[in-house]
Amino acid sequence: MTSHYIVDSDAHYLESLPELAEYIPDNNPFKQRFKRSPGKMFPSSGYPDHYMYGRIQRDEVGYLKGQMVPEDIPTAMEIVGADAIVVITQKMLAFARLGGDDERPELISNAYADYMLDRVVDPKEGIYALLVLPYQDPERAVELIDRCGSEKGFAGACMICGGPEPPFGNRKYDGIYEACQDAKLPLVFHAGGASLDYFYIKGYEKFIETHTLGFLWSNMSQLVSIVIQGVAEKFPGLKIVFQESGILYVPSLMARLDAEYLKRASEAPILTKRPSEYMSKFYYGTQPLDEPRSAEYFQKAIEELGGASQLLYSSDYPHWDYDPPSAITSIPFLTEEEKELILGKNAQKVFGI
Repeated sequence: MTSHYIVDSDAHYLESLPELAEYIPDNNPFKQRFKRSPGKMFPSSGYPDHYMYGRIQRDEVGYLKGQMVPEDIPTAMEIVGADAIVVITQKMLAFARLGGDDERPELISNAYADYMLDRVVDPKEGIYALLVLPYQDPERAVELIDRCGSEKGFAGACMICGGPEPPFGNRKYDGIYEACQDAKLPLVFHAGGASLDYFYIKGYEKFIETHTLGFLWSNMSQLVSIVIQGVAEKFPGLKIVFQESGILYVPSLMARLDAEYLKRASEAPILTKRPSEYMSKFYYGTQPLDEPRSAEYFQKAIEELGGASQLLYSSDYPHWDYDPPSAITSIPFLTEEEKELILGKNAQKVFGI
């Protein structure tokens, strides 16, 4: 175990829908529906096809029986070795699978915020959460930011990248970005969408294929939209974070976008810099950390995306493929100062921890 101050910038909280329903107004019919038939009212945030080919089993997460209680958070911090933790609702991962134009995302987002404030977050103990924004209705998302964005227990806000239409660079979301900038809330874009049965291209044969592509695709698709449509140019005070796709895709996408921009700059008239210059100011969660064969290649890739100052240690606990801090401390070419930045100092700056 390392002696560095560690902030886990991406851990998940597996709450139950009936528990969240307690924080929905009594006069809303969804309150009782969520309690009586949670599986029918909201799609599972896990994917049943995870189990078709087996899963990695890890003893330290075996105590979780499909949901968590607030007392599990200190245990998670101890297992990971974190001094501070930023948790996010598991229900958010299914937001993109809601096909109806109804109030479920708004209800879940607000109920989760109230539940976390009431039962989970505790800044004195290093326990923080992210506001989950119902991006389907930007006006309601802004109302949630206005209501809860100043709470010390919320270190930032979050939107799921797995399938929003239109993508997040669209002007439809500008009110959300302005509200986050005004509230000084960093905005986390979290990947999602690695299922075999629910993948956006039908017909893949093995879960390994869609698990390789899904999170990567969802983040790349939103990065392209956000950069080219000038979100960072319009909202220069907004801290932008991308989580859960590793990091090696970033330098490759930088090069690709720069090449396209130099040929088609007229299609991105709002930009005043190359796409890579904006992307090098974004922050990137490390999990699942890539393991290239060449240390030299890995080192150069980190330099290309902006250096160690742009990386945030993320465990993704309690998911089966979570990364412990040793994923960072074992990288041979990082200096102790760079490890310190990635493991905690960057997150302290970004999230105000």
